Amino acid sequence: MLQCYRRTPGLNVRFVLIILFVKLISLQPASGQNPVISHDTIILFENTLKKVKKNVNFTIVPGPTLGVTEKIGFAVLPMVVYNLSKKDTLSPPSSSALLLYFDFYGSWMTAVKQSLYWNQNKWRAFITTGIGSLSLRYFGIGRDTSIINNNDSNYFWTRQEEFTVSATVFRKIFKGLYGGLEYRYTLSEIQGNDSAGNARMMNDGVSVEKLSQTVIVPTFVWDNRDNIFWSTKGYYSSINFQLSNSLFLSSDDYSVISGWVNGYHTLLRNSQKLTLAWHFYIQAGWGTFPYRIYANYGRGDHATGYTAGKYVNCSETTVQTELRYDLRNFIAVGGYLGTGKIFSSFTVFGQAVWLHFGGVRAYLNIIPSRNIRVRLDAAFGRSDFGFYVGIGQGF
Repeated sequence: MLQCYRRTPGLNVRFVLIILFVKLISLQPASGQNPVISHDTIILFENTLKKVKKNVNFTIVPGPTLGVTEKIGFAVLPMVVYNLSKKDTLSPPSSSALLLYFDFYGSWMTAVKQSLYWNQNKWRAFITTGIGSLSLRYFGIGRDTSIINNNDSNYFWTRQEEFTVSATVFRKIFKGLYGGLEYRYTLSEIQGNDSAGNARMMNDGVSVEKLSQTVIVPTFVWDNRDNIFWSTKGYYSSINFQLSNSLFLSSDDYSVISGWVNGYHTLLRNSQKLTLAWHFYIQAGWGTFPYRIYANYGRGDHATGYTAGKYVNCSETTVQTELRYDLRNFIAVGGYLGTGKIFSSFTVFGQAVWLHFGGVRAYLNIIPSRNIRVRLDAAFGRSDFGFYVGIGQGF
């Protein structure tokens, strides 16, 4: 396996969990088709929930999809949002979310995420479990010194299967500062479409055997945003250390340190319609990496407009800024620009190419009382592009 060495750790740990609900899937809505579940059905279900417990909201985002790395498929994302206690006036609302996805190239995934906030925002907990089998393009590792196009000769198809379960608990330490610990167990396997593909991956240091990883992740978070779903002021940042070791019965020994900072600034007096948001992310790692742990440019929220798998290495840094404007209560638009790099270590940082990106977003408010929005995103990178669908703000 390829060894990643890093003497001077950077700031961020990126959890590359393909089947997590919070991951952005590269999706493009297909035109001329109607959702399976009508708005009347959603209202009926929400009213039924409110008979059991007040202050409960339900939404669902179904639709045909077409991704850059997947064939045409279908995704359904239902979510229930609620408050654990009427007396708790400080905690953000808790939520239960489900992801169901398949495409017509044989990929499928399902995941459940439970987010809990309680005791006047002093405690937070997140539980996620998922399982899936995805067809993904494999371009190789370390091809970060030149721009790669999407020609068939540059990649081959692989099949990645994964089961993941994780649990994280945070406790407020002081004001917006939280300390927490995550436990994560993952069982994964990646295989090429033929023996030649497997031979190429093994030559790159990628294991084609089934791997199990038990990971411990101590984390510190600063969060003083005015709203966790739609932020117009405040900061949201994290620094964490991901440790996988044979002492925990893991197949590989590795460490990753990573961090990110988000800032939100209202630009108009007496109005929250115009917001400037920015995001900075950095990751460095060392040890023997399973393929899914590598920094993978374009897979996740840190960078858009690039096919996942093209630029893969041990370390990553990105920065982006977005200007967004609320047109009405139910719709907002935004434009953003960003850049970043994938590289093996900071000693060769200058050799890696800058991977610029930019795009436009539309936000549709599906639960106005909570300011929860569906995000439609079109992005362009260097010799690449991407279309995305998600829930919540871009970062």
